[in-house]
Amino acid sequence: MLTITLPFSIDALQSAMRRYLSRPALAIEEIEPEKISGGASGSPVYRLKVRYRVEPASSDSDYEGADQMLNLVLKRGVSHAGAILSGSARREASFYRTLAGQLPMRTPHLLLTAADIIGEPSVPLVVNASNSLAVSWEEMCCNSDWVLMEALPSEMVWPRASWGAEHYRLALQALADLHATWWGQPPDPADYPWVWTPTGHHTDGLVCEARSALLEIEQAPWLEQLFSKERLHAWLRVLDDPSCLLDLLLVMPQTLIHGDYWPGNIAMRADGPAVFDWQLVGVGAAAYDLACFHSSSRWWFGRIPMSLVEIRNHYLKCLSERLDERVDRCSFDMAMDAARAWRFVVLWPPVIAENHESLLARAGYMRATAIEPAFASLRRCVGYMD
Repeated sequence: MLTITLPFSIDALQSAMRRYLSRPALAIEEIEPEKISGGASGSPVYRLKVRYRVEPASSDSDYEGADQMLNLVLKRGVSHAGAILSGSARREASFYRTLAGQLPMRTPHLLLTAADIIGEPSVPLVVNASNSLAVSWEEMCCNSDWVLMEALPSEMVWPRASWGAEHYRLALQALADLHATWWGQPPDPADYPWVWTPTGHHTDGLVCEARSALLEIEQAPWLEQLFSKERLHAWLRVLDDPSCLLDLLLVMPQTLIHGDYWPGNIAMRADGPAVFDWQLVGVGAAAYDLACFHSSSRWWFGRIPMSLVEIRNHYLKCLSERLDERVDRCSFDMAMDAARAWRFVVLWPPVIAENHESLLARAGYMRATAIEPAFASLRRCVGYMD
C-alpha cells in the first residue's frame, strides 16, 4: 500500500465538513481515495470516502457511538489543458460560489477549493492509496487548482444502461428551465470574468488550437480514413473566417449555458435531474447546449431513444412554455446547425490529433456519428449565409 498527499490539511477538510453537515463536533477518522472516470472534460476525478465520528449532544442519540460515512469528489485542474479546459477548475469553483444557488436545478454542494486555503497554515494530508492510484496520482500533470464537493447520492439512473425517452425529456426540460432563467440577460462578464464564451472572446484560442491540429492531421498518412483533403480545407476556411457560423449563433438571445450538457453529466434522481461538471459554464446561444446534448449522446451511447428532431421539438416546447412566448423554429434550426459545426471544428481536431490511434479503430463510427453530421450542418450554414 502506497500513499498520496491530498492538496488540503485534515483541519481544512474537517472544518469544511463541520459546516456542510452542521456538526461542530465532527472528527474525521479515515479517508479512502478512489480514482473515478474524469469523463469528457478530461480533469482527473477522485472519490474520497470519509469516515467520521460525531460526539453526540445529549438529545442527539441517533449519532451516538456510530461512525458515519460521507462521499466526496475531488477534481484536480490539468496543467496542459489547452484552450478548452484552461482555468476550468477555477471557473467551476467560481460558478459554485456565485451562480449555482440561482439555478432552477440541483447541483452538487461545494465544500472546499484551492482558493479557500491560500495563506492558511497547512500540514499536508497523507492517506493510504492503492498502488495504481498512487502511480496515476503522481503521473498526472495537475496544477494548483482543485475543487472538493459532495458526491451526489447514488439513487440515480445510470445513462448508458437505463435512460429512456422520458429521462431524455426530463433532462431537456431542465435545460430549457436553465436557459429561460437567463434568456436574453446572461451573466455579465464584467461581473463574472471567469465565464467561458465559446462563441465570444474565447474563440481566438479555440481557433488557433484547432487550426494547428487540422494542419497536423493534413500531413498524417491516415488523413483520408477520416477526411478528404477537400473537406479538411473547408474546415480550415471556417477557422480563417468563422462568421458563417458565429453570426448565426450571436444573433440569437444569449443565455447561461452549461457548456457540456449531456447524460454523462446528469444524475437522474427521483426528485428530478441533478447536473454536475460545470467546468465549461459560460454565456452563449441555447443551441450550443442542445447541440452538445445530442452529439455527445450519439457519440457515447450510439443509439438513443429520441431523434434530433424530437429532441429539438421537446426542448422548444418546454422553452416556449417557460418564456411564455414562441421561439422561432427557423432561426433556432439555423443556430443548431451553426452550433453543431462550430463545436466540431474547434473541439474535435485537437482530440483527433492527440488520440488518432484509438479513434482510427472506430473510424466508421466516428464518420457516422460526428464527422458527417457536422459537415452536413456546415453546408447548410454556408447556404443560410449565401
